[in-house]
Amino acid sequence: GEAALSDAAPPPADAARGRAPELLAREVSRRRVLCLHGFRASGEMLSLSLGPLTRALGGTYDFTFVDAPTAASGPAEPGVPEGLLGYEWWGDPGGEYDTAWRPAYEHGFDVAMARLAALAAGGRGGSGEGGEGGEGGEG
Repeated sequence: GEAALSDAAPPPADAARGRAPELLAREVSRRRVLCLHGFRASGEMLSLSLGPLTRALGGTYDFTFVDAPTAASGPAEPGVPEGLLGYEWWGDPGGEYDTAWRPAYEHGFDVAMARLAALAAGGRGGSGEGGEGGEGGEG
């Protein structure tokens, strides 16, 4: 009767939210991977390049692709089609691709570190999906 109902253990918290315990455990165990593109590239370019990997690991990892804070000021890597929007984490504005990334602490490094710190604190950076202001999704 009544005594048996009052002595029963309360349902687990995850059951109260309508989630099976194994589903909740899977959600908690997903790892987050912040994917940072190379010099004068973009989160979208990296997402496309890593597409097979992100699809294969998408059930275990959440991938976030972000753009550097500064629009590319010079030519991209040889072989990248013209017209693709690229970004720089730091570098010598307008310099040649092969050498412009070297002066890290002189041009943009502090801005790049501020962007990464904001991401680490739960903020949002430029999106790998083509612009500023959000997280990119899985590739």
